[in-house]
Amino acid sequence: MSAMGDPLSAARGLRATIRAVRQETEQGRRLPPSVVQGLIDNGLCRMQVPASLGGLEVDPLVALQVYEELGAAEASVAWIAWNNALPALLSRHLPEAARAELFSDGRRLFANSTRPMGRAVVAEGGYRVSGRWSLVSGCELAEWIPVMSIIIEGSAPRMMAPGVPEMRMAYVPRGSYRIVDTWHVGGLRGTGSHDVVVEDVFVPAERTFSFFDPVRIDRPLFQMPWVSTVGAWCAGICLGIARTATDTLLELATSKSPVDPGPGLRDRPSVQAMVASSSASLEAARLLLIDALGDVWATCSRGAASTEMQRARLWGGTIHAVRTAKATVTSMYEAAGATALYNECLIERAHRDIHAVTQHIVLAQSWMEEAGRVRLGLKPNHPFF
Repeated sequence: MSAMGDPLSAARGLRATIRAVRQETEQGRRLPPSVVQGLIDNGLCRMQVPASLGGLEVDPLVALQVYEELGAAEASVAWIAWNNALPALLSRHLPEAARAELFSDGRRLFANSTRPMGRAVVAEGGYRVSGRWSLVSGCELAEWIPVMSIIIEGSAPRMMAPGVPEMRMAYVPRGSYRIVDTWHVGGLRGTGSHDVVVEDVFVPAERTFSFFDPVRIDRPLFQMPWVSTVGAWCAGICLGIARTATDTLLELATSKSPVDPGPGLRDRPSVQAMVASSSASLEAARLLLIDALGDVWATCSRGAASTEMQRARLWGGTIHAVRTAKATVTSMYEAAGATALYNECLIERAHRDIHAVTQHIVLAQSWMEEAGRVRLGLKPNHPFF
């Protein structure tokens, strides 16, 4: 870990700053400068950058708690920090010199898109990349954006197998892409997830990679199964959102005056039972997620590869945590009544954000189906399981 110190304490220390500019985050549809500065100064967008390049290279369990803490403060902030993890983690496939070129500067932020929305035409020494990618979170803040493209050789896609075109991620720098203002949404409004357009930009081959390329960093963090690990971190954001919704309901229960005759919010047996049940479910889901991620991490730390059953358990814990967090937020929203309709109520924001987060492909039902296949003694269908 770098001299920046403890990232979890740093995340907790940013809470007041993040909360103070909640409305600015909403209105600007991007993170305010004070929050961006806090993330950069504390290295919270470099938790997966190799320590040799000045990154934190933190234990995945620490990263999970950081995303949970940031999610409790503001989901859009957590999302941007989490979104910076993938370009760093997947730099394990890049040559050392290219990785150093991209990640040596500790103040750089990244965005990314794994949607195969571009074309990369084979050229001497690299590729000429063109395309339009949607949902590129943090693109206005980023210095580099890796984007996914289908490889075109001659006039046709280059195939890896019948019906399977070759695809590569290419890191393109600020100034070589155009941002189209498309992010007019409810949840995760502060992430600035606009469209990005690239038009015939040359990218040298060493700044591109395939998910099937060899891993070039022989250290435990970079041996982790990347999709399930990133999914677990995203579930951490959901747990943080649910924690804030719960805490807000508990505070509201002591202050909200009943409009109708009858007991106040805190004195209603139905609310009491709901709070107890939701809290127990959330705590249990969190413990399962931590245990499953820790099991995979312990295996990779020993220099071994995680098993399919370990990954199945991690996927199960991830999707279960997400569903539990979403159900918890819904319960708190309903219990809060009309108060939860107003923007100043943290439950209102939590309700919008949790529904936006859970739309991401890394939290899709299909991963639970794959986990079930493994539990039933079958092989997973997805190559990145």
